[in-house]
Amino acid sequence: MNIPNFLSFSRIILAVPIFILTVFGEPFYIVALVLFIIASLTDWLDGYVARKTGQVTDIGKFFDQISDKILINSVFIAMLGVGILPAWFVAVIVSRDTFVSGLRMAAANKNIVVPADKFGKLKTVLEIALIIVIYLMLWNFLVSTLIYLTVIISLLSGVNYTLKTAKQFSKRRGS
Repeated sequence: MNIPNFLSFSRIILAVPIFILTVFGEPFYIVALVLFIIASLTDWLDGYVARKTGQVTDIGKFFDQISDKILINSVFIAMLGVGILPAWFVAVIVSRDTFVSGLRMAAANKNIVVPADKFGKLKTVLEIALIIVIYLMLWNFLVSTLIYLTVIISLLSGVNYTLKTAKQFSKRRGS
């Protein structure tokens, strides 16, 4: 367990109180927001530390992405539970993430690692922005815009990841 992996693991741990505080409702949103921002910063920090200290590993890349999904999806599910987000949105995001995680597991089974790309990183940034805007209870128009933009980029990212994974499988078969 190196420092970057510990930082990724901290996102999973922080997902629990953030979820609970969100379910408790509006009076607790500011505390949930602070914890969410801290957790989101660990996403940037773990990559930075891994690159600067030469601790980038395949397991770290996988663990980082799973931690992100646990954090983001648990918050989205909590927000669905209290009626902030529509069910279709949460279903699309969770389904996409589950599908991509399944692809990652299948690829890992063949010793193939397909790292996150710019679409995936943009998807995560949009999800973080959406959650922050919701916690701050900003304009409905901004929330609606971010919901649709997040879905579009999420689906494009899923298609892109699927194509990249298929290409890696194809290369492996061709070798």
